[in-house]
Amino acid sequence: MASMAALPESPITEVVDLRHLAAGALDEVLEEETRQWREVLAWDFSAPGLLVKRFVDMQSLNGRALIHAGRVVGYTYTVTDEDKGLIGDLYILREFATAAMEDKLLNATVETLYRTAGVRRIESQVILLTYPRPTPPAHATDLRLFERYYMVCDLRRTHRWAESESPLLDVDVWSERYQEDTATLVARAYEGHVDGNINDQYRSVSGARRFLQNIVQYPGCGSFFGEGSWLAWRRDTGRMCAAALASIVAEDAGHITQICVSPSSRGQGFGREILSRSLRSLREAGCQQASLTVTAANRNAIGLYESMGFTVERRFAAMVWEHIRPVRRFFL
Repeated sequence: MASMAALPESPITEVVDLRHLAAGALDEVLEEETRQWREVLAWDFSAPGLLVKRFVDMQSLNGRALIHAGRVVGYTYTVTDEDKGLIGDLYILREFATAAMEDKLLNATVETLYRTAGVRRIESQVILLTYPRPTPPAHATDLRLFERYYMVCDLRRTHRWAESESPLLDVDVWSERYQEDTATLVARAYEGHVDGNINDQYRSVSGARRFLQNIVQYPGCGSFFGEGSWLAWRRDTGRMCAAALASIVAEDAGHITQICVSPSSRGQGFGREILSRSLRSLREAGCQQASLTVTAANRNAIGLYESMGFTVERRFAAMVWEHIRPVRRFFL
């Protein structure tokens, strides 16, 4: 009787510690991710990608790597900030980017953060991740999911922007000396707001201060554009009441990293005026488009953005795992 031929083995897919990768092992993934950011979002991912590569090659960046048949096909990186874990990015080569592969990498990353001492909360906003998710991620009972929009305005077209300056406001461009007042405004503007559930830095002045330092100093949201970042104060009180902060994310594209108005100053056109200033500044700097992100539940903000020429280009999820129980340590 003839022997039965052996069936070919299925390729093995595994998730490993990102710090175990050899230098250059992630290059193919980062190169494709850079192209995708440009094609899908019009962002230049080169600077963040080089920063990721640098720390991966130094084996000093926390995260997970997805390996299929011995080939690195995806990664995540994570950062811990006090009692919070941040999933900074998740990307898988398009050839392998099925929902099942995304789940495998995402769930492994969440599990690792759950086992990290001191982490009580996890936040994640990955614009290129498949949405909606076909299946719930790990620890779904602790998860809150918020739908968000990536909106874009074509700056080459004429839009309904504010045409005149409000006599109620004093306005100036960003300066480091305004950072503390801006942090106070952000915390005040997001008190009781849905976005405070997504990013807990908005809940306090100290957290807002760290948020501002991140967008001004680091390239995650592009290169901070001080000349296009505008602040407004009420003349009757002298208090800062509105802010629109901008960055350059490609030579022809800008992004509004933050826009907020204090609760007592809403409904008076201040948001429209301050955002109009930032959009004009971006256009004068050579940008052909401007983008921003907004939570789907924030209907008033979406209405303002749509009236100013923004349209929804992509939907994605902000995921927050809360009330994570402390890791127990056993000593013999």
